[in-house]
Amino acid sequence: MESSKDNSDSSEEQPENDDIKNPNDLFELLERLSTSRLDDQRCALPLLLQSSDPQQKMKKENDFLKEMLNNPGPYPLVALPPGGGYWIDGIHHNYPTDSQGNPILPHYDFVPKIERDESAQLYRKFFYGKEHFNFIALDDTWGPLVMSLKVDVVSSQEQLRVLIRTKEGLLQDVFHVNHASTSALNPVQISKIMCEDIITEKFTPVLFPRASEMLLAYDEHVLVKTFKFGVIYQKFGQTTEEELFGNRTHSPAMEEFLDLLGNRIKLRDFKGFRGGLDAHYGQTGDDSVYTTYKDSEIMFHVSTLLPYTEGDSQQVSV
Repeated sequence: MESSKDNSDSSEEQPENDDIKNPNDLFELLERLSTSRLDDQRCALPLLLQSSDPQQKMKKENDFLKEMLNNPGPYPLVALPPGGGYWIDGIHHNYPTDSQGNPILPHYDFVPKIERDESAQLYRKFFYGKEHFNFIALDDTWGPLVMSLKVDVVSSQEQLRVLIRTKEGLLQDVFHVNHASTSALNPVQISKIMCEDIITEKFTPVLFPRASEMLLAYDEHVLVKTFKFGVIYQKFGQTTEEELFGNRTHSPAMEEFLDLLGNRIKLRDFKGFRGGLDAHYGQTGDDSVYTTYKDSEIMFHVSTLLPYTEGDSQQVSV
């Protein structure tokens, strides 16, 4: 069971009712941190997507595609919108060809990786399930603060591992405990060492028994281990959404591409990540394409495997 204790320098003369024994107090503090983080993530749409006349914008794009398809190939894998605002990396594909005319592609040594915020797993790796201490504070500059402290012994050397959650993100540090002044550090002093802008003079210990689970859920809510992608089949010459979504079958080449993406699975009673597809009543079709990569699940929504509804030009009811 997790415990928390006061330090004489930081919590002297604190009344007992200041301790965070109510889960709502910690939950509200974490909620405020989450709200601040979400506000920071909001951004304005690019000017290209702020068109005052979306119909005119769509017509220009369709005319652009038709003009491109009227020319002889080869055709680009990605066609940039005529209004600009985007760019493509790695478009220089002038490779030599073999005797059959097939391109000779260079060999690249790379390892695919799903980028994640590694700091989000620090609490699980070093604190969760182990003896440590949690404190909270309200700072005039930084707002809500949640600190976790833990003493580790590495190669017979004691070290103090610290996490501080702020509205800007996570601060972390490790202090080597090798003399009296370091071992006597209290949460207030530690916070000022890690960030000199923190001005609070009081951290309150968290005594709620399930605080660890709440902190773990908060830290790891940014981790994503399930993904869904849409795959749309486009026949040569098709330029409108109505034409693309009207395709009820696909070619053998498309089937080969789907085999490359993942495994064909039956949706009924499927136990893995469904990505919003119906696994009970068949309302989103019978089959789909699914795969796993490391510890992540990926479901593909394939347009030609979804039910076709007569009269629904864009199949938005699927």
